[in-house]
Amino acid sequence: MSSTLASEKVQTVLANLYKDATENHEVARREAMALPATASRDEFYTAMGKAYMCIGSEFGNLLYAMARSMKAKTVVEFGTSFGVSTIYLACAMRDNGGGKVITTEFLPAKVEKAKMNLGEAGLLDYVEFRGGDALKTLKEDIPELDMVFLDGPKDMYLDVLKLLEPKIKSSGIVAADNTNHKGLENFLEHVRSFANGYVSSPIVTQKNGNNSGHEVSIKI
Repeated sequence: MSSTLASEKVQTVLANLYKDATENHEVARREAMALPATASRDEFYTAMGKAYMCIGSEFGNLLYAMARSMKAKTVVEFGTSFGVSTIYLACAMRDNGGGKVITTEFLPAKVEKAKMNLGEAGLLDYVEFRGGDALKTLKEDIPELDMVFLDGPKDMYLDVLKLLEPKIKSSGIVAADNTNHKGLENFLEHVRSFANGYVSSPIVTQKNGNNSGHEVSIKI
């Protein structure tokens, strides 16, 4: 059986997105960081509207491989951005014979762009988009989950995880991006505790020649 991820259509879309990210992300990030200290979080993320904040291909391949190996059918993704990681997960859903990625994004413009990108990749049928505050959009109508991927605002990781925990299957995977960033101490303490029902491990992949930190946890 051929892999959807390896198809020319999907690889072309990913290559174009990575190229665009390389050209535009840093400019958008600098503009957002130049906001005054009094700026609200909503103002900051609006300013980051052109920033990709996407996973690298190494971690994307790992997400795909994990979802495939466990034959995942239901995944929640916190933080769609322009849909790069969504493409990897949706490829796994298709290759698993069907399934759904429920993906969340705060900025409406990014939701629309992500829909275009998933459509271009031929994967829209495997994705449900939810726009707005994830703590509200993920509060209802969540099925039993095989996998959760966290890649939104870091200070929300633990709150989003706790919201979804009752729905995560035993042996379900929780994968988190950018866990080498500050502000994730409480989240990491939570998933690294046997008492909270997880076995967890940090991993490192390469992104643009730099180390990128992640955490992969299994619910026991």
